[in-house]
Amino acid sequence: MARNELLSNLPKFRRGALALFAATAVATALLGDQPLGAALRLLPTDVYSGATVWAPLTATFMFPDGGAGLVLGTLIIQWFIGSQLEEFWGTRKYVTLVLGCSVVGYMVSTLLGLGVDAVANTAIGGSSGMDLATVVAFGVVFGSRLMSLMGAVTFTARTFAIVLSVLGIVSPLARGAPWPVVVPWLVALGTALLVTTQPWRRKRSSGKLRGRKKSKARANLRVVRPDDQYLN
Repeated sequence: MARNELLSNLPKFRRGALALFAATAVATALLGDQPLGAALRLLPTDVYSGATVWAPLTATFMFPDGGAGLVLGTLIIQWFIGSQLEEFWGTRKYVTLVLGCSVVGYMVSTLLGLGVDAVANTAIGGSSGMDLATVVAFGVVFGSRLMSLMGAVTFTARTFAIVLSVLGIVSPLARGAPWPVVVPWLVALGTALLVTTQPWRRKRSSGKLRGRKKSKARANLRVVRPDDQYLN
């Protein structure tokens, strides 16, 4: 009975989120330690030479050697978080957002390598940028939703997203990873935040009436004679 209740409480693994996880897991498992796997990861110097011009597009699905265990993090995020966003937005919009943010992150890292040698000579790969974009979007969309950790601690989706995002950036650095590794992740995170909040839309309407709209609004105003019975 308890097992059936637990399974019934698990969220449905939506097809878009499942496809993103499956592509990452299969590519990393089959090609992670192969020469083709190295060619699919991003090494900016190889992109500049023309050897792997496709790498900014493929690096999302290819974790570096020794990073296969990080696929488990993609499984958890895409299943428990990404599937909820996909249900809210639809498959096409969700996949386009998180995958697009990851690709933008790797493209920016490639461009940054033109002026920073440390970035140009650091091989990077994996779906961490895509996962962080998912987490950020979840925090924006479901910001005030209450969540519970084992029934002991209650927090909002926004707080959860902030904590998980910080851990996602700090943890690899604490384990000794070179700082260029987190550059595409930071860019993906920031891109997701920018797209989901869309701050530029707030500037379109200032709340003031201008030109013909203002005159029309005035024309619709009229003075209503007060009725004595309402004054009493």
